[in-house]
Amino acid sequence: MPGDFYFMAFGGLGVSLAGFAGLISALDRSRAPDSAVAVYRVRGIVFLGFTLTLIGFGTVALYTLTGEDLTLTVRLSSLALALMPVRGLVESRPGPAWPNEQERRVSIVVLLVLIAVTAGNIFVASVGYLELVMLLQLTGPMSIFYNTIKDAGRATPEDQPGTPLR
Repeated sequence: MPGDFYFMAFGGLGVSLAGFAGLISALDRSRAPDSAVAVYRVRGIVFLGFTLTLIGFGTVALYTLTGEDLTLTVRLSSLALALMPVRGLVESRPGPAWPNEQERRVSIVVLLVLIAVTAGNIFVASVGYLELVMLLQLTGPMSIFYNTIKDAGRATPEDQPGTPLR
């Protein structure tokens, strides 16, 4: 399969992303570990990481299972990738996991764009397009991790002026 090394690398990367859940738990000290935001972040990054792992390894396996039909393999992998952000839309309902309404709305827009861009490859069936879409799917785990880092850098109410952040 053309680019099989890329898909295998994404499989490994997905497992690494799922490991970031531990870092999120450690860094999200501004919230209780069982807060809705912390739970959303950990659950989200684990789901996205493992899904990218399955799709990365699965693309190579699908190629063999489809009798080396590249077009069918790319279409099926693109369909699987398009379903990833759908879960994000379900998880983006208003509630305690989304204390900032603007961030929630931006997230919904990004998810809709990801779905549309990814669904385009179901029709185009290009390996290069699939590789690009897999790269774009990293925006989910990256934004979760970035928001955790950003929140960890904010002062909490118990911090006194002039006291270094823990």
